Amino acid sequence: MNQLRRFRLQQLTELDAEIDGTAVVPANAGDAARREVTIKLALAARHALSDIDETLALLATGKYGRCRGCDAEISIQLLQSIPTTRWCLNCRQQLNRQEPQPQVQRVASRA
Repeated sequence: MNQLRRFRLQQLTELDAEIDGTAVVPANAGDAARREVTIKLALAARHALSDIDETLALLATGKYGRCRGCDAEISIQLLQSIPTTRWCLNCRQQLNRQEPQPQVQRVASRA
């Protein structure tokens, strides 16, 4: 877990340097798209780092591997696949059913 944390910190350092090195108002559409992607990657890396830090805190307090929803033990297979998970499979499925699904905007066809 500490190795993952170091990786994310290094990744953020590089992404932040790239963001700081680009113009706020890019010269062309390609530069604008690259900046937007880099900003989104940095946001995802910050989220992953937050998950890692929370997992390390749970490890330190002896609460790692317990579901946040029902307090059941999370299966070892799931923890091996997703070490930062805080939900058992049943609670994750219930959460997924409750989350609003993104709406797909349809373009009116021209007949």
